[in-house]
Amino acid sequence: MGTPGVDLFPIRIWQRLINRRLRSATAANLDYGDVGGLAALREAIAAHVQTARGTQCVADHVIIVAGAQQGFDLICRVLLDPGDRAWMEEPGYPGARSALLGAGAHIVPVRVDAEGLDVDAGARRADDARLVYVTPSHQYPLGVPMSLRRRLALLKWAGAARAWVIEDDYDSEFRYGTRAIPCLHGLDAGGRVIYTGSFSKTLFPALRLGFLIVPPDLRDRLVAARRAADQHPPVLDQAVLADFIREGHFARHLRRMRTAYRQRLEALAAAVERYCGGALRLRPVQTGLHAVADLDGVDAVRVSAEAHSRGIEATPLAAYSARPARAANGLALGFAAARPDVLRRGAEQLAAALEAARRSS
Repeated sequence: MGTPGVDLFPIRIWQRLINRRLRSATAANLDYGDVGGLAALREAIAAHVQTARGTQCVADHVIIVAGAQQGFDLICRVLLDPGDRAWMEEPGYPGARSALLGAGAHIVPVRVDAEGLDVDAGARRADDARLVYVTPSHQYPLGVPMSLRRRLALLKWAGAARAWVIEDDYDSEFRYGTRAIPCLHGLDAGGRVIYTGSFSKTLFPALRLGFLIVPPDLRDRLVAARRAADQHPPVLDQAVLADFIREGHFARHLRRMRTAYRQRLEALAAAVERYCGGALRLRPVQTGLHAVADLDGVDAVRVSAEAHSRGIEATPLAAYSARPARAANGLALGFAAARPDVLRRGAEQLAAALEAARRSS
């Protein structure tokens, strides 16, 4: 789950960019860098999100972080006092839940339906919440996009409540047969949305680089918290990534990966239909690097354990829920990191896990 197709990453291009940067390095490059991030990288990111994600920002609004998880941690520590209430999608991303708990927040689970986060339900449960965490482009883990009606309702509520919204825009670059949905940040006229992005899924997880797009009145506070944490990520990695984006390699890589991931998704769907048909039904996948599958007649937690014993990762939806007993009986299946032939073999093993779980129950 969540691992991209690192086998298809253009390592030779990355090596060439690293070597070029090292050959031109000076003593000044060995000193501390800008706490907010390398200016060239912030400029490249600002240009990219305006083109790809339908929002407006400038380099001064961008802060470079060591992955989206560090971004969540910074935001929660700066904006929340212990005991403050925060909405969390139910089911939702465990990493965001960890950041909220680490800041001492009181988490209020808010259900997700076919339109995404239920804003009215959140307002009824905690109208005084200080912060909302949401994945509007591709809800994690269910995969549904937030409707325009819900997006506008969330922004209206946040403005009235003076609450902050963390928009986690992960996986939004990978779409299959559907047009891109502009990010929530692009609709935000009141400056309540903090946009988070990561290169762990679009490039490779070991890079550990992500970014925040923050309202101007928050920048100084977040940069100060960043300085207290670890100053900044490695400057060489930032410089190489800036070159990778500015020279067009990033856009070409995304186009290539959309095609590859579509093929891998189709291979997974065909294999599940062949080997697990009837017992396991994939929900439609329009975006992202994983699929959700519903189970009939057998418990997802038990299937997950049987699959794990066979070397297959199939995460029960209960693992993403604050109320596991109420979670849908389904599995989240990553497909991006495996070739089509591996996915077919994995589906065979998953079918064996389904049968073993059915017998044991």
